[in-house]
Amino acid sequence: MTATVGTLAAPGTLAAILKEFYLGPVQEQLNNEVMVLELMQKTTVDWNGKVAIIPVHLDRNSGVGYRAEGGTLPVAGQQGFNRLQITSAYLYGRFQVTGPAMASAGKGGPNSFIGWMDAEMKKLVTDVKNEADRSMVSGGRVLGFINEHENKTNAAGPMTYEFFGDLEKLQTLHNIAANLAAPVDLRIEFIRMDTYETIATWGGGPNAYGDLQAAGTPFDFANRTFTMRAAAVNDLDLTGLPDGVACAVRMPDTQGNAPADVAIEAVIGTQPVGIFGNIAEPTHFTVDRTTATNTATALQSTAITMATAGNHDRADIGLTRIQAVMDTVLNTSGTEPNIILMNPLQRQKYAALFQLTAGASNAVQNVSGEKSGAFNGGFSGLSYGNMPLKTSRHVANGGLIFLKTDTWKLLELQPHGFADVDGDVLLRVQNQDSYEGYYRWYYNTVCVQPNRNAILAGLTLL
Repeated sequence: MTATVGTLAAPGTLAAILKEFYLGPVQEQLNNEVMVLELMQKTTVDWNGKVAIIPVHLDRNSGVGYRAEGGTLPVAGQQGFNRLQITSAYLYGRFQVTGPAMASAGKGGPNSFIGWMDAEMKKLVTDVKNEADRSMVSGGRVLGFINEHENKTNAAGPMTYEFFGDLEKLQTLHNIAANLAAPVDLRIEFIRMDTYETIATWGGGPNAYGDLQAAGTPFDFANRTFTMRAAAVNDLDLTGLPDGVACAVRMPDTQGNAPADVAIEAVIGTQPVGIFGNIAEPTHFTVDRTTATNTATALQSTAITMATAGNHDRADIGLTRIQAVMDTVLNTSGTEPNIILMNPLQRQKYAALFQLTAGASNAVQNVSGEKSGAFNGGFSGLSYGNMPLKTSRHVANGGLIFLKTDTWKLLELQPHGFADVDGDVLLRVQNQDSYEGYYRWYYNTVCVQPNRNAILAGLTLL
C-alpha cells in the first residue's frame, strides 16, 4: 500500500507513522532542554475562558495586640486578599515541506524519509524552545534594568545608559518603529524599583517618555548600553534615587502613533510575562502594586544596583553584595531565594573570586582532595551558601537573577505539542504542492510571591 499524507477529512498513513514513532520523542525535548522554564512549577488552575485566577494573600489581620487586664479588646481586623488574573499567551512553531522535497527524501527508502522529517520536526521544537526560554526572562513589556544614578543633562548631549537586559529585543522594537512608512522614535520608560513609580523623562510630568531616536543605531552590544536622544526639554535626573535602587526599562502601553502601536504590540503584547515583568511591572496581572496606591505593596520585589553610592556605575561582582541581596529579600519576605541565574560570561567573574595567586612561589595548594599528582583545571559547579548558580545565555551579561523557585508557576491552557488536527499532524497546503504542521503551546508564567525574588544589576562585564 502506498504511503499517503491525506487531507484534513481523510488522514493518510504518513501522519500515523509520524505520530507513532516520532511525535512523543520530539515533544519530550521541550521539557528536558529548556533550562529556565524547567525551574517553574506546572500548576493546575481553573481557566475562565482565557483567564486563570490565582488568589494572593496581601495583608495580615490588624486586630492583634496586648491589653491590660479588663481592657478593651483590639478592634477586629481581617486578612487582606486579592487575585491575579493571568491571560494565556500563544506560542507557535510552523514547518512546511514541498512535495518534491518529500519525494527526494523518499528515494532513500522509508527510514530515510522518516529520519528526514524527524530532523525537521526536532529542529522546529528547538526553535520553539529557544523562544520560550528567552521569553521566560524578558517576555512582555519589561526588558531589563539600568543601574546608573546620574543627572543626564541636555548639555551633555545624547544620554547613554548601562543595561542589564534583552538589548537584542530592544533593538528589534527600535527597528520596527524606525522602519515604518513614517519612521518614529521608540518610546521607553523607567520604573524606579523602590516605589514602582514611572519616572518622567522627556516631556515633563508623570508618565512621560524617553525616546530612542529612529535615525542611527543607539545600541552598543559590546558594552551593553543604549543611548537616548538629546532633547530641548527636561533633564533626566536619577541622582535623587536612594542608594542601591535600580530602574526597570519598560515599553509603555502606547507609542502615541497608531502604526507604531500596532506593530510594537504585535511583538510584546502577545508574549508571556517573563521574570523581569513579574518582578518590575507596576501592575502585576491586574493588581496595582505601586507605593502611591498602597494597595498591594506586598507584591513588590527587589531590584538593586551593584554600587551603593555615587553614579552607580558598573562594579565587579562581590560576595558581600550577593549576601546583601539575600539579606534584603529575607528581611522583606521572611525567606531567601534558592537559585541564582547568570550569563555564562558572568560565571567567569564569579569564579575569579576564588582564585589564589601563588606569586613567585612554586608551591601549589591542593584543595580538590585528589592525589597530589593529579590536577584538574576549571570547575564543575558553582554555588553561594550551597545555593546553586545556574547559567543561561538568555540571561544577559551584567547582572544576576535571584529566584525562589516555588513562587513561580507555569500555567498551561494547552500543553505544548504538535497540533493534532482530527488525528492528522501533517496537512496539505491548499493550492500548493506542499505539506505543513505546527507546534503550539498556550501558557503563561506568574510569580505569586515576587518579594521572595530579586535582581542585582550593574555588574562589570567580562
